[in-house]
Amino acid sequence: MHIQFAELPVFDQDRAKAFYTRHFACKVAADEKMGDSGWRWIELKFPGAVTNLHFVRRADDTPGAEPVLVLVNDDV
Repeated sequence: MHIQFAELPVFDQDRAKAFYTRHFACKVAADEKMGDSGWRWIELKFPGAVTNLHFVRRADDTPGAEPVLVLVNDDV
C-alpha cells in the first residue's frame, strides 16, 4: 500500500508547477483541464517517490474543511 498523492492548496497552478519542476526536479504526471473554470488537474512526480503532488484550488487563506488522503493497494 502507498499514498497515491498529497494535495497542496495553491493560488496559481502555473507558478506552483514551475516552482516544483525547477527547484525539486519534479516531472509532470498529469495536467488535464477540469471543466470550464480554467482549473486543471495537475499531478507532479518527485524523483524516486511513489507519492505524487496534486494542486488544489485555494481561494483564500481559510483552512480546508477536511483532510484528504488517497491510499492505493495493488493486491486488494
